[in-house]
Amino acid sequence: MRPKPERTAWFILIVSFLCFCLLVVGVPLGINWYRRNAEIEQKASIEALAGTIIVEAETGSGPTPLSKGADMLVAEATTIYADETAEAVVTFADQSFMSIYPGTTVTLERMRAPRYEAGTHPVILHMTLLSGSVRLGSAVIPNRELELVVATNSANMVLFEEGSYLLEVDDASTQVAVYRGRALVTGGGSTVEVLERQRTSVTTGQAPEEPLGVARNLVQNSNLRPPLDEWLVYNDQGTDGGTIDGQAEAVVDSGVAAVRLWREGGQGNHCETVMQQTIDTSLAEPISSLIVRVTLKLRYQQLSGGGYLSSEYPLMVRVTYRDEYDSEGEWIQGFYYQNVDGNPTTYGLEIPQDRWYVFESENLMETLPVTPMRVMSIRVYASGWDYDSLVSDVNLIVE
Repeated sequence: MRPKPERTAWFILIVSFLCFCLLVVGVPLGINWYRRNAEIEQKASIEALAGTIIVEAETGSGPTPLSKGADMLVAEATTIYADETAEAVVTFADQSFMSIYPGTTVTLERMRAPRYEAGTHPVILHMTLLSGSVRLGSAVIPNRELELVVATNSANMVLFEEGSYLLEVDDASTQVAVYRGRALVTGGGSTVEVLERQRTSVTTGQAPEEPLGVARNLVQNSNLRPPLDEWLVYNDQGTDGGTIDGQAEAVVDSGVAAVRLWREGGQGNHCETVMQQTIDTSLAEPISSLIVRVTLKLRYQQLSGGGYLSSEYPLMVRVTYRDEYDSEGEWIQGFYYQNVDGNPTTYGLEIPQDRWYVFESENLMETLPVTPMRVMSIRVYASGWDYDSLVSDVNLIVE
C-alpha cells in the first residue's frame, strides 16, 4: 500500500522548515563563535645589536646567522642563540619586547592574537628560556589582555601587562626580578606572587623562595665562611725579589667571624695577599645602582698611607668590569689608618685603627667614568711590606 502523498509532503515541509530554522540560527551563531575564537599566528622582529646571533626555525631550514645591525621576521617555534659576545632585541607584534643578553638561548613557542576585533582570546606570547638572561617589557594592548608566559627548566612564569622583568636561568635555578608590574612564579608545585621591586629564585624541583627586595649580591659566600671554595686565595710577590708570603686564615675577632690577611718579616719587600672571586655577570638593564659594601678592620700597616705610589694599602678592594665596547676598567679603593711619611693616598680612605668599619661606596653606575656592562671579578687584598687586616664580609650589590 503506497503511503499517502500528503503525509510525505508534510514531512518534507517540516524537515525543510527545521533545517531552515537551524541555518537561520546556527549560521550566525557559528560565524559569531568563529569571530570570537579565531586566532592568527603573528611574527616577531629580531635585530642583532652586537656580535652575531643564530636564528633557527622549526621548519628545518637550518640556522641563519644575523650579524650586528641586521634584522629579520620570525614565526613561532623559532630558537635564538646568542653567544658570549652577542646581543639582540626581539620586538613582538603588540610592541612588547625582549632584550637578549650574551650567553642566552630562547625559543619563541607561540605568538598568537585574535583574528578579528570581536575576538575574546588574549594576545598570547609563550616562550622557553633555556639558558642565559633576558629582559622583557610587556605592552598594554587596548581592550585586550596579554598572556605572557615564560618557561625554564625550573619554573613557569606568568608576566603581566605594562611590566619590566629580568629573567636569568642556569642549569639549576631561575632568578626573576620585577622592576615594574607583577609576576606569578611557579615551581615545585607552589606559586608565589612577585610584586614591583621584588625578586625571587627557584631551584629545580623546589618551591620559589619568598620574594625579597630586587637588590641582589653578586658575590658568592660574601660572609667569608670557611671553606672559601668560591674564592681564589694566593700571594703575589711582585718583582722586587721578596720570598716571604702573607697568610690568609679564618678567625673570630671580638665575636665576629672574619678572614685575617697578614704578613710579617717582609724585610721591606712588596707582597700582596689576595682573595679573588670571578663574577663574570652581565649587568642586564635596567640597572640603577651598583654598590660595594665591605666590613673590615686594620690592625697594622708598616708602609704609611698607600705606599710610595698610592698602590700599597693594608687592605684594598678592586672591581674589574667591561664597558659596552668590551674595554676593561677597574674601580679601586684602599684603606689605611696612618700616613706619618706623607705618602700619596689617591685611592685611599683613612679609617680608625683596630676598629670594625663598614664601608659603602657611592653608586658606581653614576661615578665611574664609563658605564659598566659586565662585572668580571672582585679582589680583596692586603698589600705592602708587613700588614695585618681583617675582613668579615664583601658585597657587590646590584639593583
